Amino acid sequence: MKPIRSRIDEREAIFTYGDVMLCRGDYNQVIPLENRFDLIITSPPYNIGSKSPKFTGRRRFGGYDRKSWGAIEEYPDELPEDEYQRSQRTFLEWCARQIKPNGVIVYNHKLRHHDGTIIKPDEWFPSKKILVQCDEVVWDKKSTHNHCKQFTYPQSERLYIFKRPGANIYFRNQNFYWDSSGRHGVGDVWQIPRGRGEGHNAPFPLRLIRHCIRLWCPPNGIVCDPYCGSGTSMLSAFIEGRRFVGSELQQRYYEMAISRFKEHLGTPSGDLRRYMTDFMDVKLRRSDVESVANKV
Repeated sequence: MKPIRSRIDEREAIFTYGDVMLCRGDYNQVIPLENRFDLIITSPPYNIGSKSPKFTGRRRFGGYDRKSWGAIEEYPDELPEDEYQRSQRTFLEWCARQIKPNGVIVYNHKLRHHDGTIIKPDEWFPSKKILVQCDEVVWDKKSTHNHCKQFTYPQSERLYIFKRPGANIYFRNQNFYWDSSGRHGVGDVWQIPRGRGEGHNAPFPLRLIRHCIRLWCPPNGIVCDPYCGSGTSMLSAFIEGRRFVGSELQQRYYEMAISRFKEHLGTPSGDLRRYMTDFMDVKLRRSDVESVANKV
């Protein structure tokens, strides 16, 4: 696969700050850096594909809104299920090529209901010759958008932890957030409220991603998120002192992630031009991209 410097052209955009890099575009084209990442942590589209309207208004009467969100408009999320599963298997195989020999993948997904049955993500996991699952965390989000009474309310998701066969991964089981002393380990059920208020349909909470980084990424390691969304993983890596490379396909989320990052730095979020190269104003020079890629 070609190095990153040959896959960026004037149609792309890139944001850099120190050892943080976020590219706008498809992950498979803008971050092809094989064997470079200590940790890939990401949450892909779930293929829930609902185009039905919201069903709200019950909360004011003490009830649940049956569906507090409606159609997903920003990206196609209604592929035929077999096509979606093939795409996710291909994505995980891509991740396997990107991590270092002892790197880790934290893959966030959930159980989905379809025609009265449950679809589990392990139905599309790659061959154990490529990746092996070494751990699993149940993320109890403590609430849900979906209050359909055809099944139990789905308020949990999963963090599937993968490594390459035979890898000796970095792992430090310390209960950073539930016990600040760090003397005790963490269990496999994490009760962390879902992210809110970031302008994204389903943002990661900072607490969740920071904890994953502390557990599975060595100090000064390199974190990657191919579906960066509103930028929680980028901000978490920066706060935890790790390097970061990520991508986001949607322009709105790409700019949102940069604004959040700049807000954390204490700089005005309205003017992104100081740190961002945009194809409408400036053509990316190959040397610019090389200098960023060489940092990781």
